Amino acid sequence: METTQKILLFAPNLINVCIDSVSEGDLEGQLWQPYDVRPQIFIGMTDMLLQMDELYNRWNYPQRAMDSRTFLKETVATQPLNIRKGDSRMNIQRIQDKRGQQGTFIVQVQYRQNATWQGQVLWAEKNKKEYFRSALELIRMIDNAVSEEKDNRKEAEQ
Repeated sequence: METTQKILLFAPNLINVCIDSVSEGDLEGQLWQPYDVRPQIFIGMTDMLLQMDELYNRWNYPQRAMDSRTFLKETVATQPLNIRKGDSRMNIQRIQDKRGQQGTFIVQVQYRQNATWQGQVLWAEKNKKEYFRSALELIRMIDNAVSEEKDNRKEAEQ
C-alpha cells in the first residue's frame, strides 16, 4: 500500500481536501494545492467542486473533454498555468502534511470526461485509496468517510 500512496502523492494535479466542520449537513474546509502557499476556503461541497474545477481549468490539466454550459457569459479566464513543464513553487510535501479536523482526502482527478471527473482519492487518516467515476461519487465517498469517523468518535466517547 505504501508504494501506491507515493505514486498518488506525486502527481502534478493533487488537491488536499481538508474537511474541518459539518454545518447544516454540508462539509466545510480548505483546499490545499501545490502551486499556492495559501489554502482556498470552501463552504459546502458545491463550492469545493467549483473551486477545484476552476483550478483544473487554470492548470489546463486534466484537460476537459467538453466545454461547460452556462446561463451567463463567461468572463475571460486568467492565463493558464502549464504544470506539465514543472513549477518551482510546487511542494507536494507541504500539502501532504495538512490535516482537516474531520477528515483529509488527497484527490487526483485523472480525466474530465462525460461532463464529470474520474480519478482516485486517498483517505489520509485510514491510508485507503478508492477510485471514483464521477464528481458525485467522489462527494459520496468523502461524505461517507466523514460520517464514519464521526460515528467512531461518538462510540469512543461512550
